[in-house]
Amino acid sequence: MKYLLFLLVPLGIALFIISLKNLIRFTKTEILYEMSCSRDSGSFTLSDDGKYGLWISGKLFSVSPVGNFGFRIINQGTGEEIPLSLSIMHSKVNGFDKGRMELYYFFAKKGRYVISLDGRPNAIDKVGASIRNAIIKQPVDLSKYSVQIRNHTPGFLLVLCILGVIFSSMTTLLGIILPVVL
Repeated sequence: MKYLLFLLVPLGIALFIISLKNLIRFTKTEILYEMSCSRDSGSFTLSDDGKYGLWISGKLFSVSPVGNFGFRIINQGTGEEIPLSLSIMHSKVNGFDKGRMELYYFFAKKGRYVISLDGRPNAIDKVGASIRNAIIKQPVDLSKYSVQIRNHTPGFLLVLCILGVIFSSMTTLLGIILPVVL
């Protein structure tokens, strides 16, 4: 029995490596398009059908433009507006001075698209912006922020990877401590 508990160590290490590798892969998605928030519109091309995320990226610890404007994505070939779904978990990736947050995700077929900042934010972001503007009286410097299009990663996969890292660490520690105690 004591020797069976030692098997928890390699099992925990293997699960830790798999979870950490996937966590890094999900957070380091490739930028497909980037546009400064100071511009009104821009065009980009998607090479594959799939789900994509609309991220806002910029300087940390400064006034954010979230809620000051809305987004519209239009297929150039058909003129059809792509519906944006609100990202409930608002996935965030932060460095020391810059960070990014997923605001929306959408499904798009391969083709050429136009993105525009049109001044129609959703209600939740608009309420947050009005509270922020009441507290902080500074204007937003749009040149510090950009809009990015990236491949979408569902939030539950990120949570699953984080739980995998925690569970694998506990498994490894139990594989070391339990045989010594028993």
